[in-house]
Amino acid sequence: MRYTAWKSSGQRVRLMGREVFVREAGAGPPLLFFHGFPTTSYDWSDVFAALESKNRCIAFDFWGFGDTDPLDAYDYDKQTDLALAVAKHFGVERAVIVAHDYGVTVAQELLARRAPALAIDGVVFLNGGIDPRLHRPIAIQRLLASPLGAWVGPLLVRKATFRRSMARIIAVTDRFDIDEHWSAMSARGAHRRSHQLLHYIAERQSRRDRLVSAFSDRATPVALAWGERDPVSGAHVLAWAKGARPDAEALALPVGHYPQVESPAEVSALIARFADRVQRSA
Repeated sequence: MRYTAWKSSGQRVRLMGREVFVREAGAGPPLLFFHGFPTTSYDWSDVFAALESKNRCIAFDFWGFGDTDPLDAYDYDKQTDLALAVAKHFGVERAVIVAHDYGVTVAQELLARRAPALAIDGVVFLNGGIDPRLHRPIAIQRLLASPLGAWVGPLLVRKATFRRSMARIIAVTDRFDIDEHWSAMSARGAHRRSHQLLHYIAERQSRRDRLVSAFSDRATPVALAWGERDPVSGAHVLAWAKGARPDAEALALPVGHYPQVESPAEVSALIARFADRVQRSA
């Protein structure tokens, strides 16, 4: 699916006083999808196509990403509040969460909160900093997250830079359409906010104990769909996660940082299998 089709088949809804892009498709037990940095809900387009025949699939752009309005400042509490607001707006009281990269921390924060408004039947985690100490940001992320970020960001964050950065972290490059993903992430100038959004790296470190504890708690079933060739959060994070949650179903794939884009059939099959199991037993 082209990004224009993804966008036109979604909607912008007013939540918490601002406009949020959400795409909903299918019917059945609900799945909530959380995207990563620096991209958008469009990352899930192939997975939606595979799952919407049996599940109600809902994805949205976080504050400041894609086609969702920006904020003056960003933190994980605001993004987690948005996830809960999306669920409430669409009448979702329980769901399986599928989370990648930036969205992994939102999923962990939701597990830590145990918010009564949303029962979490299970979480499928894809490449992300489940233990923030294991996160290995690439050079441009470190630069943009530094005090120099506001100055160098407008010069560095361009399509050509995006292309080079993705080439470093994606193994199956022909599956990741740079032009389409750039259109998605620059829809409302989100690429110009990269230095603000990247403050999540330091914030995640400050929440490390809370996040790791939430992941390690076996009260909620989890599964792992992981690209082992990811230099940022690849095989080394998967090994840690399997040690922390030996009960988790784990799918190791010979791909990079975006397994849902690089290997959508295998990832979709895992999500479908896991969601069917945990939702039937809920």
